[in-house]
Amino acid sequence: MKNRKHQFLYLTTEGWKTKAPHRIEIWYIRHQGRFYLVSQYRDEAHWVRNIKNHPGISFEVDSDKYVGLGRIIDPSEEPELAKKVSELMDAKYQWSDGLIVELRPEPGVLQK
Repeated sequence: MKNRKHQFLYLTTEGWKTKAPHRIEIWYIRHQGRFYLVSQYRDEAHWVRNIKNHPGISFEVDSDKYVGLGRIIDPSEEPELAKKVSELMDAKYQWSDGLIVELRPEPGVLQK
């Protein structure tokens, strides 16, 4: 991970109970115009619970800010995508063990 600039994504979700914004710093990869994260604690992670209950998200990568939707990737339903994301995470961070979450930016929507 030589280039720290591209190491982290900053995700903001809406609290599943409180509705308050929650911001985290997390590793990510980009693939085919979407962003993928891996939750070490799977669906026990608060940010994953937030996305399951309120899929609308915002996030920042470097200086670019996006709004969009988050969703859980089920490896049994999308095995090729899950395999590719795991390979890319392993290549970038040498780690990919967890629940895969996809962030889909809204087309043409880049926050200022």
